[in-house]
Amino acid sequence: MITNRKENLIHTFMYVCFMAFVMTAYNITVHQGFSADIIKVTWLSFPLTFIVAFTLEYFIVGRHGMKLVFKLHKHHHTPFQKRAITALVIVAGMATLMSLYFSISTVGFSKELPLIWASNLAINSLFAYPLIVFVAGPLVGFVFRKIFPEGSIVDITK
Repeated sequence: MITNRKENLIHTFMYVCFMAFVMTAYNITVHQGFSADIIKVTWLSFPLTFIVAFTLEYFIVGRHGMKLVFKLHKHHHTPFQKRAITALVIVAGMATLMSLYFSISTVGFSKELPLIWASNLAINSLFAYPLIVFVAGPLVGFVFRKIFPEGSIVDITK
């Protein structure tokens, strides 16, 4: 459980690093096919993708999405159910915005943009949701707590 703003910033950074890299590789593979150059092309496009994804997640989707998440969480929900609900809200926001980003980077502001965006949104949402729930969430949470045990990051701004 994230307990303060510093932990949230670091956790978000780690989460977005993982998701941006994997989703970039996935999108390149879907649109260009699998090849030995996937890692190279992904690595070269990662910096800008990360900046866009982190900005959207930290300042827009994370902030506004968590307000919705807290309204949807109920006391009877298990931790897994709460994580699944949170992932659904985050994927809805991030897949929508990042699919638009990938679509614009692919076809620009052309007449094909709405169709490409809808197509990217469908394939990205179907891949991102299980990736977050079953891989990124548990993996990033585990690594985060191994590096930063609970209580080790103190937010002195409070």
